[in-house]
Amino acid sequence: MTDPVSLTLGIAGVVGSVIQTYNAVMSAYDLYLEVKDVPSEYEDLRMGLLLEHQRLELWGGHVLAEYFDERNRSKLSQKHITTWKTMEWIFSRISEAFIENNQILDDYGQQIGLPAQGDSSGDKKAFPLHKSPYAEVASVSELIDRLSLSAKSSPSKHKLSNYTRRVKFVLTKQKKMRDLVMQLSHWNNGLDQLTSRLDQDSSRRRLRTFFSTSDTTQLRHLEAAADLLDHRDIQLMAAARIVVEQGYLSEQPNCPPELALSPPYSEGQCIGTSPSNGYRLEMDQLQWQEKPYATDQVRAMARYGEESVIVDWRCCQDDSWRQTHPKAFRRRTENLTRILNSDLKPLSLSILHCVGYLDQSHNVTGYAFRLPSGAQPGQKPFTLYNLLKRVERPNQHKDIPDLGERFELAKALVTTVFNIHNIGWVHKNIQPKNILFWPKLDGGDEPDLSKPYLMGFDISRPNQPGEVSEKPLSHFEDDVYRHPHYKGMYARSFQPSFDIYSLGVILYEIGLWRNVAYQGSSKSNNSRRPALPTHNSDPQLVEKMVEHGTIMAMKQYTGMRYRDAVRSCLSRDFDNLWEREAGDQQRQLQAHLEQFQTLVVDKLAVCNA
Repeated sequence: MTDPVSLTLGIAGVVGSVIQTYNAVMSAYDLYLEVKDVPSEYEDLRMGLLLEHQRLELWGGHVLAEYFDERNRSKLSQKHITTWKTMEWIFSRISEAFIENNQILDDYGQQIGLPAQGDSSGDKKAFPLHKSPYAEVASVSELIDRLSLSAKSSPSKHKLSNYTRRVKFVLTKQKKMRDLVMQLSHWNNGLDQLTSRLDQDSSRRRLRTFFSTSDTTQLRHLEAAADLLDHRDIQLMAAARIVVEQGYLSEQPNCPPELALSPPYSEGQCIGTSPSNGYRLEMDQLQWQEKPYATDQVRAMARYGEESVIVDWRCCQDDSWRQTHPKAFRRRTENLTRILNSDLKPLSLSILHCVGYLDQSHNVTGYAFRLPSGAQPGQKPFTLYNLLKRVERPNQHKDIPDLGERFELAKALVTTVFNIHNIGWVHKNIQPKNILFWPKLDGGDEPDLSKPYLMGFDISRPNQPGEVSEKPLSHFEDDVYRHPHYKGMYARSFQPSFDIYSLGVILYEIGLWRNVAYQGSSKSNNSRRPALPTHNSDPQLVEKMVEHGTIMAMKQYTGMRYRDAVRSCLSRDFDNLWEREAGDQQRQLQAHLEQFQTLVVDKLAVCNA
C-alpha cells in the first residue's frame, strides 16, 4: 500500500512542475511580445499571441494562484493527481510548440553570426521533442534556455539584443508564426476544459474587458486574430467596438473626410454589411397587426416579409437633440441597428435580433425586432412589469417563481448589461417595462423566465465623451428605477453607473418578486418573500431603502451573495469610480467593468437554489 505521505509529495511535485513550466512559458510569451516594430502585416498574429498570453494568465490566476505558496500544495488529495498530470502533459505540449521554432531561430542566428541553439560546444543540450521538459530541468532560467529563447555563447551585454533580433525574425516567418499561435490556442482550450464552467465564463468576461479599447487599429487586429483562433465572443466585441468608435470619430470636427464617408465596419467582420439602402425600413414594408404607434403604447406587432416582428417605438421627453443633429442621429440609429442585427449569442446578450429601424418625422422612430425562436406569429410578450403587478391584484394568480428561476433571470440580465457596456454603449432606460418574455415552448400561458429580452433602446447611446441623447419620459413608476442624479431639473449627464443603479432596483424586485414601490411592514408566513404591502409613491423611495438598511433584510429570502450584489448596485460606489478616474474614458470603462464583474456578475453567477 502506498504511503499517504509519498502520495502527497507526489502530487506536490507535479504541481510544482506545472507551476515552474507555467512561469517559463509565460516568460517565453513575454519575450515574443516585447518585440517592437514588426511589419504591419504581421500585427494580426502578434495580437493573436497577446490574446493567448492573456488567456493563459487568466487561467493561471484561477487555477494556480493559491499553489504558488508551497504550503497549500500539501492540501491536495490524491484524487486530484489525474487532473494535474493532464495539466503537466498539456504544458509539455505548449513548451514543444515554442521549441519547434528552434530551426527558424537558428536560421537567423547563423545569418548574424550566432551559434545554433543545438550547438553542444560547452552548452547544455536542448532537450528533444516529445520528451517531458521537466525531468532534467533545474531552474526556470534553464527551462527558458531550453525553450530556445537565449542566444548561447553570446556576450551577456548583447544577450537581450540577440533575443530580440531572433524573435523578430520568427515573427516575420508568417506561416510558422501562424502555426505557433494556433497551437497555443489549441492547448489553452485544453486547459480551459479542466476548469469549471463558472471559471471559464468569468475568464472570458475578463478577457473581453482586457481587450476593450477605443483604438480602432488595434480593434481590427483583434478582430482578425479572434477570427483566426475562433474566439467568436472576442471577434463580435471587437467588431461592435469598431462600429461605435468609428461612429464617434465621424462626428468630431476634425474627422478625416474618408472616415466620415466610410461605412463603420471592417471588411469581413461579423457585424454584417448593411443592405444597399441601409437598415432603414418604410412603414408600408410592414403589415401592421394593430395601430402602429398609439399614444398609450410603445410597442406594436407586425409582419415583415414572412416573419413576425415587434416594433419598439422611441419615447422621449425632449426631441430637440434629434432636430439639431439629424446626421448624428441617423448615424447612431444605423450603428445600433447594425450591432443588434448581428448574432449576439456568443456574448450572451439577451436581446432580440433587430431587422431594421423606422425613421419617421414628428419624433417617431422605432426598431423592428424578430420574435424569438418558437414564438407564435403575432404572439404578444409579457413584461416583467406585468408579472410583478400580478401579485398586487387580489384576484390575480400569485404563483411566485422558484428562487432558482429568479436567480437565472437575474444572471441573464446582469450579463447582458455587462456586455452592452463592454461594447461601448449605455442603455439609459433599464426598467421592468423593457424586459420581455414569451410563453414557454411546451404550451400554456406561463412566461419563460429563463429567456428575458431587454428592449427600450430608443434613447440609448454610445458611451463616449460629449455624447448626449434625449431623456426618457418622466413618471413616478419609471423614475423609481433611475439614479438620483438622473432625474429632476438638475439631472447630470448619463454615465454607465446609472445603468447599474437601475439594474440594482430590478434585482431587488426579482429577489422578492414584487414591485419596489410596494413596501410595508405586515407579517408574512411565507419565508420565500415578505407579505404584500401597500403602494408607496415617495420619489426617494429607493434611496431611503438603502439609507435605512431595508436592502439588508433581503438575505433571509435570497441569501447573502444575491443581497450583496443588489447592495453593490445601489450603493453608488460605481459613481465614485467614474468621478475618481475623470478624464480617462478608457481607464474608467475597464475599471468599471472589472468592478461590475467582481461585485455583481461573479457573485450572482454562484447563486443557486
